Amino acid sequence: MLYSRLMSGLLAAIVLTQVGCGARGPEMGDVTGTVTYKGKPLHTGTITFIPEEEGLPLAYAEIQSDGVYEGFTEEFGKGVPVGKHRIMIMAVQENGPEAAAIALLPPKYGSDRQSGLTAEVVGGENKIDFTLK
Repeated sequence: MLYSRLMSGLLAAIVLTQVGCGARGPEMGDVTGTVTYKGKPLHTGTITFIPEEEGLPLAYAEIQSDGVYEGFTEEFGKGVPVGKHRIMIMAVQENGPEAAAIALLPPKYGSDRQSGLTAEVVGGENKIDFTLK
């Protein structure tokens, strides 16, 4: 009896994990764009896409020297899960091992709850620019 319940629970868990995200993961959209701060491209930093729907993976982007970025997830590679996301952007200027790094953006942009930045990702290509002031 106990063995039967354990096997039923295990089978249910396997089915739920297969149905939840599928073998290829959640539906993704390709996301690229540019980040500007005070009218100029931000030359470094990271963007984090925090999905509003539970169970979806976080997505990230590294900002290039021209302000351009491309989103990806650690689990599924290129792309950002489809849906609404809260955004946080962090950028610092490194000053070597002896000096402290300097934040390049106001602290509010480093919090998904305070940045005021959002993104809605759809399947296919998405160009989402972030204009920071």
